[in-house]
Amino acid sequence: MTQNGTESTIRVIIADDHPLIIKGITELLEKNHRFVITKTFTNGNALLQSTAVPDADVLLLDLNMPGKDGLQVLEEIKSMKLKAKILVLTSYFSKELAEQCQAAGANGYILKSDNLDRLADNILEVMEGKGVFPDFSMKTEEDPNEFTYMDEFLKKYNLTKRETEVIQMVCKGYNSKEIADQLYLSSFTVQTHRRNIFRKLNIEGNTIALYKFASAHGLL
Repeated sequence: MTQNGTESTIRVIIADDHPLIIKGITELLEKNHRFVITKTFTNGNALLQSTAVPDADVLLLDLNMPGKDGLQVLEEIKSMKLKAKILVLTSYFSKELAEQCQAAGANGYILKSDNLDRLADNILEVMEGKGVFPDFSMKTEEDPNEFTYMDEFLKKYNLTKRETEVIQMVCKGYNSKEIADQLYLSSFTVQTHRRNIFRKLNIEGNTIALYKFASAHGLL
């Protein structure tokens, strides 16, 4: 991308609920003269209300934010038909979540645990129209002690096996009707399971909060 024979500036917005991560990414990108950090946010609602978003070339988006979470932000920005390329930065190693983000309009899905020294290159790749997504084929097989672990897990959180099935299917992107069809339940029953799950786990009733819980407990 050039402008009058020179490389053009790339305007970047960073949205992450951890100020230290924002600081680290800012310092990393500012080593390259092409990147200008135009705005940073720690809250999804504030991000969507900002007048800086339509002018951004790239949005670096964390999924787990207060206000509207990353998936909700993705869907709203997609509906606005803005020009910004969106790179999701996350701790969740989940093929299903990456696919959901891609379907919602993300141009890339980068794990925070990976070497972020390539972040500048990743941004340039998406600016050229490429997608940047991890290789999920390296995921290890299920632990043979999974069932023993699951019994202890169910007791600890007072969950039923059916509720853990619902958690896993929600995290794979299925809606209530699809879950009902696959588990031979009514949509009302699935909705009841979902309400019970959020009540028992004492977490906010959104997909990212459930992903965080499922990821932390080996359900993904």
